[in-house]
This record gives sequence, C-alpha cells and structure tokens, in this order.
Amino acid sequence: MKEKRSKRNFIKNIIYSLVMILFFVGIIVIFYSMLQKEIEENITRKCELNAVKSAEQIERYFTMGMDSISLTGYTLDNMLLDKRSNDDIRDYIVNQDISIADIIQDFEPSLYGYINGEFMTGDDWSASEDYEPTERPWYIKARSNMGRIVLVDPYEDASSDNVIITITRSLCDAKSVIALDMSIEKFQDAIMTMTEDGAIMMILDRNYTVLAHSDGNELAKNYINEEGTFGSSVVKGYRKSQDDTFFVSFDNRQYIAYGVRMENDWLCLSVMDATDHYRKLIRLMGLTAIVSMLFIFVMIADLIWSYERKSLIEELEIENENSIAANQAKSAFLANMSHEIRTPINAVIGMNEMILRESSEENITAYAENVKVASNTLLCLINDILDFSKIEADKLEIIPVDYDISSVINDIVNMINKRAEDKGLLLKLEIDRNIPKIYKGDEIRIKQVITNILTNAVKYTKEGSITFKMGFSDANWKNDSVVLNVSIADTGIGIKEEDIGKLFSKFDRIEEKKNRNIEGTGLGLSITKRLLELMGSELEVESTYGKGSKFFFNLKQTVVNWEPLGNYEEAFRQHLNSKSKYHEKFTAPTAEILLVDDNAMNLTVFKSLIKKTLIKTDTALSGDEGINLSKEKIYDVIFLDHMMPEKDGIETLREIRADEDNPNIATPIICLTANAISGAREEYIKEGFDDYLTKPIDPIKLEETLLKYLPGDRISENTVEEETVEESRESDSSAENKDDNLRVLENAGIDTEAGIRNSGGKENYMMVLGIFFESMDEKKKEIEDYLADNDIENYTIKVHALKSSLKIIGLSELGEEAQKLEDAGKSGDSGYIKENHDSLMNSFAGLKEPLSEVFGKKETAVDDRPTADEELMKEFYKEVSSAAENMDCDELE
Repeated sequence: MKEKRSKRNFIKNIIYSLVMILFFVGIIVIFYSMLQKEIEENITRKCELNAVKSAEQIERYFTMGMDSISLTGYTLDNMLLDKRSNDDIRDYIVNQDISIADIIQDFEPSLYGYINGEFMTGDDWSASEDYEPTERPWYIKARSNMGRIVLVDPYEDASSDNVIITITRSLCDAKSVIALDMSIEKFQDAIMTMTEDGAIMMILDRNYTVLAHSDGNELAKNYINEEGTFGSSVVKGYRKSQDDTFFVSFDNRQYIAYGVRMENDWLCLSVMDATDHYRKLIRLMGLTAIVSMLFIFVMIADLIWSYERKSLIEELEIENENSIAANQAKSAFLANMSHEIRTPINAVIGMNEMILRESSEENITAYAENVKVASNTLLCLINDILDFSKIEADKLEIIPVDYDISSVINDIVNMINKRAEDKGLLLKLEIDRNIPKIYKGDEIRIKQVITNILTNAVKYTKEGSITFKMGFSDANWKNDSVVLNVSIADTGIGIKEEDIGKLFSKFDRIEEKKNRNIEGTGLGLSITKRLLELMGSELEVESTYGKGSKFFFNLKQTVVNWEPLGNYEEAFRQHLNSKSKYHEKFTAPTAEILLVDDNAMNLTVFKSLIKKTLIKTDTALSGDEGINLSKEKIYDVIFLDHMMPEKDGIETLREIRADEDNPNIATPIICLTANAISGAREEYIKEGFDDYLTKPIDPIKLEETLLKYLPGDRISENTVEEETVEESRESDSSAENKDDNLRVLENAGIDTEAGIRNSGGKENYMMVLGIFFESMDEKKKEIEDYLADNDIENYTIKVHALKSSLKIIGLSELGEEAQKLEDAGKSGDSGYIKENHDSLMNSFAGLKEPLSEVFGKKETAVDDRPTADEELMKEFYKEVSSAAENMDCDELE
C-alpha cells in the first residue's frame, strides 16, 4: 500500500517538476522579450532624437530663407506699385542680398529675380546670352503658384555647377518673380555635426534622392531606383512601415531606423546598427538556457534520489512502527491511569479532610493525619506521571506571565521548610538581595523545577543541611534580561560517578535496594530536566558519594521591574516568627456602607473581603441605582466604581454632591478604579473623591481605608495577632494543598494565588469564579453588540469592567490586553480595536472550557433522605433567588 502511494507521489512530483520547468522557461522567455523590447526602445529613442534634431535644424534654415524672400517680395511689391525705377529695384536687391548672406551665410544664399522684364542679381554674376530666366524652374514654379512662397526641387546651379535649392515667389504684377538660391552642400556639414552614437543620418527629397548623408559618397544617389543597396533597403523599410520607427535587415545585420517628414516633404532618416545588442542578448539567453538545463538535470536527479531515499525511509518507518505504537500505548496508558487514579484519591483526601474537621477523637484524627500524608504523597506521584505523559506527548507548554520572584521563593521555602524541619534538617537560604524582583516567565514551571530538586534533597539527606542559593549574572539593561543562577546543595548520601548517568532516566532510581523506603516514581529529575530544556536551560550536577550533591542551572529571564529583592532571609525569619492565624483588624457591626459597581463579581469580591468586619453593605449595579439608595439613608462611606455605562463614577459623585437634599452630600466617597498610573490619585481628588483604591483590591489597603474614613464610634479594634500576608498566601495556595479545581485553573494559565489573594480567601475565590463563569456569555455579547453598533464609549466601559474581572481572578496578562483595548477606546483608536478585538474575545471565550470543568460538573448521588414537598421547595427557590439577586453571600450560605 505504501509502495503504491510512494509511486503515485513520485509521478505527481515528476508532473509538478515539469510544470515548474515550463513555468520557469516561460518566465525566462517573458524576461528576455521584455529585455529585447527595452533595448529596441532605447535605440529608437536615440534615432528619434537624431532625426528630429536634424530635421528641426534644416527646417530652421528653410524658415530663415522663406522669411527673407517673404520680406523681400513684400518690399518689391510696394516698389512696383510706386513705379520705382529698375535701377532702384536693382540697388535694393543688391543690398538685400548682402543682408540675407549675413543671416544665413552657411548656406551661401544668392538673391535674384526677373522684374519688369529684366533679370537682376544681388551679386556680380552675369547670365550668358542664351540664359532665358522665364524658362528656368524657379520662374515657372513661382508663376504656377501665384502669390505663394514655393520651394523648387534641387537642381544644378548654372553659375556654380553646385546642387542648390531655390525659394521663389511671384510679385504683384503677375509677371515678375523674386528667388533665393541656397547651396545644399551645407546640409551635409549640418548632418555630420548633429549625428550622435554612431547613427547613420540621411536627408532625401520627395523623390528619395540623397541631399545629405553621413557618408559623403552617397550624395545625389536616388535610392528608389537602386536595388540591393543599404539605402534602397532603408527606403523600402520606411515605405512599408506604418510607423515612424521601422526595422531594416541588410547584410546579416539588424538596424533600427526613425524617419521624420519635413514641411517641404523632404525625409530625414536616422538609422542605428542594433546587431551587437541583439548578439549580446542571444549570448545571454544561451547561457541562461545552459544554466536552466543544468538546473533541470539536477532537479530530475534530485527527484530520483528523493524517491529512492523515501523508499528506504518508508522501509525503516515500517520497522519502527511497532516500537512507536508501543511507546504511544505506554504514554496513553500512563495518562489515562493518572486521570483515573486521581478521582478516587481526591475522594479519599476530601473525605479524610471531613474526618479531620469533624472528629474529636484523638486516635481517629491521628489515623486521618497519616492518611492525609499518604494520600498527598500518592497524589504527587500521580501528578509526576501525568506531567511525564504530557512531556512525551509534546503537550506540555511554557506559558510566560509576569511574576514576583519573592512570591516564588516564598512558596517554595514554605513548602520545603516543613519537610526539612520534620527530618531535623537545616534549610539554608542564600538569596542575592540585589536580584531584580519582577520577571516574565513561567513561574509555575520554575517553582516545579526548584521544588522537585529540593524535595529530592530532603528525601536523600538524613542529617545536616540543604542550601538553596539564588543569584543572577549577565544583566543586560538594554535588553531587560538577566540569567538566574540557581543551585541546591545537600549533605546527603551523594551519588556514585557511574550512577550519575542514571539520574535522568525514566522510572529509574539509583541504588534501588538501599533507597527502597524513599517514596517516588523516579520521574522527578527527568521531568525537571525536560522542563528546563523547554525554557532554554540545562540541569547540571556535581556529587561526592557519601558527602552530598549539588544540582544547579542557569535560566535566562526577562526583567519587568529592576527593583531589587532586598534581604529575603531576614524577611523570611520574621515571617516564621510572626506566624499566627489571620484575624480582621477591626469589626464595625453598626457601620453601613454603599458599594456601587456595574460588575456583580466585583460586588461579591468586595463583600467577601470585609465579611469578617461585620460591616453592613448595600450594593448597586449602576450609578442611578446608587444615587437612589444614597437618598434613602446616611452611609458612613460610599465606594463608587469609576468606569460604568450610562453614568460613570465621576458623574454619580457630582450628582450626589450637587443635591443639597441628599443625606450623603458630605459622606466620604472612595473611587474604585483599575487606573493605577502615576498621578491618578491627584486626578480623582481633583474630581471630588476623598480617596481611591486600585483594582484588584488589596484586602489590607481596604481595611486601612475603612479605618481611616469610618467614624471612630463605629469601630471596635481587635487585639488578636495577625498572620502576615505571606502566611495567608501559603495557607491558601500551598502546592500541597491545591485541589483538582485549582490545578485545572492553573493549567488554563490562571494565577490562582493572585485570585485567592484578591478575593480574600479560597472559598470566596471559587464563589467569584463561579459568578464570572456564569456571566461570560452575557459579557461577551454586550461587548460585541456595542462594537457592532459602533458605540465606542459603552464598549470601552464594558472592556474596562472585563479587565477588572480578569485581573481579580488571576489573569493579569489577559487583563493587560483588555487594558490596551480600553486605552484605544478612550483615545478613539478604532483601528487598533478592530485589529485586536477578536484576539481578546477568542482568549476570553477560551476560558469557558476549563472553567466549565470546575463549575459545569453536576454530581449525582443516591440519597435515602426524604424528598421535600413542593411548597417548601418553592419557598426555598424564592429565598435563594432573592439572595442571589442582592449578591448577599451570607444569606446564600
């Protein structure tokens, strides 16, 4: 089957090659045709220039002669009418002859005439006794064209035996004639001086007699009467041609000619030899043909060789198919088993967590703690297998985002420190305080790499210490990049030199018998090595058997903010010493605030963040709704979102402040905005706000703002010690405690740690995400409808709201894309919106699938509890609906 397919492909390739060859030949023919045409056009332009220039020069001489005879004839007409004497007329002709000779002296003009029955000349020439003027061509021609200036065909002059032309005119008495002779030999000199680029120039009269020629030997020849000469070939070519430009072949040479007819019906011809140009073109075409044939030969040879090579490759592929199929089956088995095993493991972990929460029996909780440790270990093993199967299937991607290195270090250290303490090991930190703080990279994979190495160090170290060191080098300020230098050294069992090669083998563990009690799949370092390769780095190892090992790598990262990290070790020690469960800074059960935001998810997040302060919170989804609520009672503080459709936060503020009857005219009003640029605070204060908070809202800053603006008698401050922000992050986002839902979200590129932090806890975060998921279709439709209606103002407001939501749930990078569209909307840049709108919407829509895995599942269970009656369920749905509409989380719970 494959052999037949290969032959068919070979025939297709031959046909394709022939088509390409014909196409290539066609291109060459067209190219050389265009080149030949260009050569001919260049030569034609030169011929035309020579011919036109020569014709214009000769006609200029004739014009001077005609003007002279016209003026002379006019004067003589007046003298005849005045009946002047012949002596006066003769004197005038003599003087005029001298004047004309000065004007057109190159043509040796001679003025004469037959007037009042007497032959008169302007020079000293005397006619012979048998000379009869009335029989001469000049007299006859003038008498036959009464009153007109006419040109007599060239003839031999009686006095000089030279070929001349005569310009003649009859006078007013109808018997007298005045004439001007001009020597035609001067045309020869004129042509020779005007000839350029080797052109052959010739002037022919109306009978095709040569009057002037670049070759003086051609003078006086009549080309119309000749056969087989160059001149006759030129004349025949001209007479056959319909254009001024024509081609002549003579004596195996090719000529291009151009002819210009003058007013006296003479012909001025310019002829140029194009033979050498054509020969060069032919030689170039021949060379091209040779190269083309070589190219065709090479192409055909390559096809034959390719056919043979493909046949050999196909044979090898057939031999390897079984091994490839087996490898794919193995990867598929690993992936399927990993997913299948995760389901019962998560059930075990979940049920065990309920035992820990609800059981008060010491022995039961001890068993449950052991189950928790074992199940988490098993889950880590399954995760390793799943990652490995993704790597083998080339489905593991590196997703760069902005991240804070202090957060990465903190998460890693918090997770490893407990394990090290349990084994009595000292975790040493050597973090360069000058290392830049904010980078762009895949922080999840970086944490996974370092965690894998540190976990191995803890596993294989019985006593002593583990040193985690991080620094940087090759800082490039111009390109905003550094190389992170990471190393982990331990005082463990070390590795034999012959075993170092086994470190990165799949499912292979060093000294299996000796280390059989240490859990693990043997995949950790293999995964770590592959992840580093995907990020452009390499894992290296140094080890002394029995003394310890050192693993290290260098990873290039883009720097987003060059602010130095500072003394991390000191900050971490203070963090360890200040660990305690978080408690709100204050409670204010009698305080009432109003929150106005068009985004229901933002309302939920805000209320969740202040839930433990017991503050009563009224919410509104629009500026007008907020104004109506503000008229009903006095609030201690009002929070207004800036960007809202129809009536934004600034307009709402102005309307509240302008209404003298509004009980909240003096109430502190805080602006909620995603605008965190420099000078934003001053702008909002200038508009009339008392303060502003940036989104996503920082819980600590929110509490500080409430403490600042709530009346003192409403506040009851707590004295319970707070845990630090890092501890809160650890408790919510520790890698060991992340459930399946968070992993699904993180695989979709969502920064769940930031989302939990922004929402005030994991429980609130999942609630916020659920609201986000349910409103996705509605938000997308609103944005696209506004764009379709070209309503850029409301489009910008809705994109602003989407940006805030994205940043709250942990999609900062996608939020930045929305920010750019928002900025474009504010500046009226519709071009940028049209180019980038679809990209944002596609990315936004792409979140639906992973979120549906978390919120779209509907679990069913067999339950023997009695079914509620219909009336009870109606009342229940009514209460739930009311609580949902009011975004009252406490009531919903």
